[in-house]
Amino acid sequence: MDAGPLYWTSSESAIDVLLAEHQTILEVVDEIERECRRVEDGSALREPFWRDVLRFADEFDHGLHHQKEEQLLFPALERVGLSPDQGPTAVLRDEHRRIRFWRLRLEQTLVARDRTRLAATAASYVDVLRTHVMKENQILFPLCRRLLDEATLATLHREFRLLAADQRVHYWLSHPFELSAGA
Repeated sequence: MDAGPLYWTSSESAIDVLLAEHQTILEVVDEIERECRRVEDGSALREPFWRDVLRFADEFDHGLHHQKEEQLLFPALERVGLSPDQGPTAVLRDEHRRIRFWRLRLEQTLVARDRTRLAATAASYVDVLRTHVMKENQILFPLCRRLLDEATLATLHREFRLLAADQRVHYWLSHPFELSAGA
């Protein structure tokens, strides 16, 4: 699975970056649904596919996308008046926790090799993700465009780029590139 480009042009806004990441997440969700149908139809359990899903959830969804929202976007919204304890950012943080819960359940059913529970758990994971993305696209991002001024959005865009660069460095430190000894 390709997590999509981690680079973007300077003409994109911070919100455009998050929307593009949502598109990538929804493409992965579509693949999960197709794989669930294969599992339900009795096809062989393709563990590498599910391991890729878990890695995507850890590194892209939670490791990059949710960090942009929780560490950068939500605090920016809270600085202009949204409550961190109730309202949109509180609800969305809770949904991030539920997404992580279903990701963990997905891993547990994969380890148990329980095909029936795997398909059911994956369906719950997909439902939570789709609903969450829809809320952010239709409610949160328009709210951001109304509440955050251009300077704040530009700062968020720069901070998103720095976070993405940090994630790439972390990836290469944890997945070292090895050159072959022979030529």
